[in-house]
Amino acid sequence: MEVDDETAKAWRNTSPRLRAQIGKNLEQVLTYSLSKTREENFELLLQDARNEAAKNGLTEDILNQLLNEEN
Repeated sequence: MEVDDETAKAWRNTSPRLRAQIGKNLEQVLTYSLSKTREENFELLLQDARNEAAKNGLTEDILNQLLNEEN
């Protein structure tokens, strides 16, 4: 992970105990942020698919009709 020089120096001068605590906190933040990013990316992908389908004439109503015809 890249940080500025001041932060790197402070990290090198931090006790192992504090490093461990910061590491756990950072892990939690990263896990949450990356999970949120995946969800947001999935939503964007779905929206792109919806837009492309609509552009090609496949509306939600038409899709529902097609799905009902198969049953």
